Amino acid sequence: MQPPVGARGAADRPRNRLLRRLPPATWDHIGRAFEPVELKPRQILHHWDMPMEQVYFVEQGLVSVPARMSRGGPVEVWLIGQEGMTGIPVVLGGDLAPMHRRVVLVGGAGLRIPARRLRELMGEVAPFQDILLRYVQVVLMQTSQVGACNAHHSLQERLARWLLTAADGLASTEVPLTHRVLSRLLGVRRASVTDCLGALEAAGAITTARGRIRISDVEQLKAKSCDCSRAIAAEYRRLLGSPSGSRARAARVAGD
Repeated sequence: MQPPVGARGAADRPRNRLLRRLPPATWDHIGRAFEPVELKPRQILHHWDMPMEQVYFVEQGLVSVPARMSRGGPVEVWLIGQEGMTGIPVVLGGDLAPMHRRVVLVGGAGLRIPARRLRELMGEVAPFQDILLRYVQVVLMQTSQVGACNAHHSLQERLARWLLTAADGLASTEVPLTHRVLSRLLGVRRASVTDCLGALEAAGAITTARGRIRISDVEQLKAKSCDCSRAIAAEYRRLLGSPSGSRARAARVAGD
């Protein structure tokens, strides 16, 4: 039986860091279940209070996970890049995303798998289940750490932490986002974000251009950040190991 048009060949190695951690024989076994898809900016992958019929593993780009608030707009609670996937409720046996949407922040590419097939493979393939459950543990730690960060650290520290996390997820020192988008994600005024970016640029940590921020000195940006990005990166390494090759270089942006 021929795979459907657009299906991923088993021999194609994934760029997503979770899937790359699977033994090659495991990926050869499950790889055809994943379909390559384009991720378009502002595309909503999962709506509030709707069944999660598909799960996305990010290969390139960024996905934002905002929480619904009773007053004001939604506020981001975590980011998903090459290191992760969108379907934590599915992994845990649910099928709804009651409080969170998944919205493409920076366009790119991903691998899509039906939620029902993902659950079947978790039951059939122990290494796949283990990787996904470990990732859930990382996200639980990340969201609790970010909550504490938002309560106790300055906006400049939080912004520096966010930029480090975004650069790691993109595997790039270029973050193609505007001041307005950053202010919405962080739940603060645009002017406040502009002031903090100006201070980081004056310190030599970043350079800014229209709709784009470039990390020019990673160590300086780490010095301006709180310890939260390093704590999150350390937990990822503890549970899932260190990326290899070019992804290892990108991961160092988040902090060792």
